[in-house]
Amino acid sequence: MQALSFPSYGRVEIIEIPRPALREPSDAIVLVTTAAIGPWDIQRFFSASQDNVVPGGEFAGLVVETGADVTAVVLDDLVTNTVHHVSSNGLNQLFGSTALPGGHAEYVRVPNADTTLTKIAASGEERAVLAGGTAGLGVNVAAIALEVSPNGSFAVVGCDPIGMVALITLKNNGVGNRVIAIEDHLARRTLASGFATQTLSSKDTLPLKQVDVVIVGSIQEALEFETVLSLVKPGGHIVFSEPYAPARTLLPGITLPADITMSSTSWPTNLDAKKIVTAMQIKRLDLTPLVSHVIPLDEAQEAYEAAAGPSSGVQKVLLKP
Repeated sequence: MQALSFPSYGRVEIIEIPRPALREPSDAIVLVTTAAIGPWDIQRFFSASQDNVVPGGEFAGLVVETGADVTAVVLDDLVTNTVHHVSSNGLNQLFGSTALPGGHAEYVRVPNADTTLTKIAASGEERAVLAGGTAGLGVNVAAIALEVSPNGSFAVVGCDPIGMVALITLKNNGVGNRVIAIEDHLARRTLASGFATQTLSSKDTLPLKQVDVVIVGSIQEALEFETVLSLVKPGGHIVFSEPYAPARTLLPGITLPADITMSSTSWPTNLDAKKIVTAMQIKRLDLTPLVSHVIPLDEAQEAYEAAAGPSSGVQKVLLKP
């Protein structure tokens, strides 16, 4: 089958590899119909590692084979996945890593299919593909922000697709009039303006020490951390939208004030993804503005360059095998 690989820094190639097979009774094989390029995939794209990795943390497709223990999905179900997976021996894995090949391929093996896959409708496939990754992280980080400060004010720093989902979720919860957005990318700043009372560039005069909670978008897109610290009130909170972001952001020389609480969201679960799919179906959550490009798999180099740039108008880039 065809799959993507990174032969060198900033390069994508299509390779031929064997179609995956079932290994455990809880596995399923999915024929990929749509996949998204996530920030974790872009990190691999810009890595100098020579690891042979099939990227693709977010994917949707048709179930074409199931193990004997799989009961939640059946053949021909259209499904989407959760990006994060816990293996049978307790190891945390992400699709698109050395441990778990991803969905930028014609087929993908899905371990623990009953808790990793969520059924979706064909009409919403190109948005539901985000439920177990981008959308789940954005919804979860907004939920944390509302929990720690239900009556507070908020700032979203970095309006990448994850940050945009957080903005949409905050507005859906009736607090859009207490949200500012900080984004240097003009097109993304324009999109964010529909979900916040004020939208600024980090080069503008910022409302210093004025918000109770700062949500940091994808670490791939985050602005200088000093911008985050300048916004949050004493005694306030900083919440990262990616689980591993704090360790990557707090570099030597950056000191967090003692009265500031810092936390990060968790990877969306199968239950989180199901709730998001339901919210989309009843039009409670509209992710249409997030998908800007749908590109064939054989144009993967152009797709990754667009997603990694990003150039004007680029939000989420999808691939079609």
